[in-house]
Amino acid sequence: MTTSTPSPADDQSTATEPVIFAAPDITDDDLVAVTEVLRSGWITTGSECLALEAELAGYLDIPHVVAMSSCTAALETAVAYLDLPAGSTIGVPTWTFVSSALCAVHHGLKPVLLDVDPDTLNLAPDALARAIDEGLDAVIGVHFAGVALAPEVHTVCADAGIPFIEDAAHALGTRDHRGRVAGQGTAGACFSFYATKNLTSGEGGALTTDDDDLAAFARSFRLHGLSRDAWARYRPDGEAAYDVLAPGIKGNLPDVLAALARSQFQRFEQMQALRRTLVQRYRANLADIEGLRFVPGELDEGSADHLMVVLLPEGTHRPRVVERMRDLGVSTSVHFQPLHRFHWFQQHAQVGPGGTPVAESVMFQALSLPLHTNLTVGDVDRASAALLEALGRS
Repeated sequence: MTTSTPSPADDQSTATEPVIFAAPDITDDDLVAVTEVLRSGWITTGSECLALEAELAGYLDIPHVVAMSSCTAALETAVAYLDLPAGSTIGVPTWTFVSSALCAVHHGLKPVLLDVDPDTLNLAPDALARAIDEGLDAVIGVHFAGVALAPEVHTVCADAGIPFIEDAAHALGTRDHRGRVAGQGTAGACFSFYATKNLTSGEGGALTTDDDDLAAFARSFRLHGLSRDAWARYRPDGEAAYDVLAPGIKGNLPDVLAALARSQFQRFEQMQALRRTLVQRYRANLADIEGLRFVPGELDEGSADHLMVVLLPEGTHRPRVVERMRDLGVSTSVHFQPLHRFHWFQQHAQVGPGGTPVAESVMFQALSLPLHTNLTVGDVDRASAALLEALGRS
């Protein structure tokens, strides 16, 4: 089924159509781009992947973009590059998806789960500083919902001389004190092009960096540690010989997926503008609900607007709200269950000094509302009305 990015004023929704939480925005141009690759005779990593890397490098103003099969693969690559001894500790915000920590676990590192800022739910600089004082070997920070980490996180890591990896799965287009988030001065930024992300290739991601050595390592590591990929070996002027530099993973991005990302990227700014319009509409619609808070509290001008997260009024029974909204045709989600609440992490990770009081205080209040570029302002109005009714405030 083909769709197109609607104008903010283009409201073709009806009261009977469900308001879906997340849906990929796929156009006829996207289908053409993918079909051309399928018919080209080369569908795995090749010229489309190289072109995507170049286009993203220009947009992000960063020297190196290494396309990967997922953000998780990019994170594992960045962690592998650090080459930390088994058992080393790595700080991770407890408010994140499991892959932010498991990428380190796969390399024998021990996650230290840290509390978050109550306004943004990003890694709290003071929690990070306390953990560093007690001894951390590295940090993975997450730009939650598209809002950049506080500059103090960068400063704390730099002052301590420990490497800092950016989980930018939500953050393509996010701006901070450095410009667009792209791994400037860190151990790389890791992006996701998963089906629900602002730009999608179905599955996919990228590692971006200004570190020449990290980029060279990533290009080899993403394909088993080989010195030359198949595109370099099989093209007419290629050389068949290759070597294994170090054990790597299977983490390359095929051209058939890169083509979808490239096609999407042609209208990325348009899609981002629509997301901002929808977020502003939500905030206007819900501003007067007593006890309800937005994440972040005030609209962040540099945000990529990946998620529309609210904190329900204290005492609200979230499952009943979710059920009532579903009955009204509006689907929602929760981002996230804190890592320290999972049984595996309770057994194999440790919680940082000071605990996780902020994450604990909001974990049953957080609710993510529908936000994607197939929505119209009318859909946002319906979702807002459904939330109002579910809260008993219609």
